Formats: sequence, structure tokens, C-alpha cells
Amino acid sequence: MNPLNLAIQRRSFLSRSTVGIGSLALSQYLKPWETYGQSTTNPSAPSWSGIVDPLHFTQKAKRVIYLCMAGGPSHLETLDHKPKLAEMDGKPMPDSITRGQPIAQLQGQKLNCLG
Repeated sequence: MNPLNLAIQRRSFLSRSTVGIGSLALSQYLKPWETYGQSTTNPSAPSWSGIVDPLHFTQKAKRVIYLCMAGGPSHLETLDHKPKLAEMDGKPMPDSITRGQPIAQLQGQKLNCLG
């Protein structure tokens, strides 16, 4: 691609300008008491700079494993107590639940609740 054409395209101009504006905004967030590389002496400013405050307690963890996976939490992590199910444990399943179910394995069988 010709660099001259790339320089005058609207999409290229907007993407390059947003990167510049974004980096200026990020520098303001990360170092709020320093402007354009010049340090200001402000006695009321805290000794730390940046978004994150200093820790309130000593660290205990030496390593962290963070797994980023698609999907929601597992069925074990979202376990909700169901008192009605505990009452129905071992009793026949109501017809209101099984009526109209197209599952072939359930048709014609007596189903019991497991709670």
C-alpha cells in the first residue's frame, strides 16, 4: 500500500489520532501529579502516584493462577438450597413436571425425585 494514500485516508487518520489521545488520557490517569514529564512539587499530594492505592495489609499469596474461560460458573459453584426438593426426596415426581416431555427414556416410567 502506498504510504501517501495511507496518510490521507480518513480511517487511518482517526485510528492514529485516537491512539495519541488515548495515550495522553492514560498518562493522566496513571500519574495524576505529573504533567508531560515534569514533576510538580505539591506538598498535599500523597507519596504514591497512580490509580491503585498502596496495600492496606501485607501480601500472603506468592503466586496466582488466573484462568479465563468461556462460559459461566459450574453447577457446583451455583448450588442453591432447595427445601421443597428435600421434602420430595424419594416421592414420585409430579405429573405437572413430566407431562409433555418428549424424552423417550422418561415415557412410561415411574420417576422419583432425588433430593
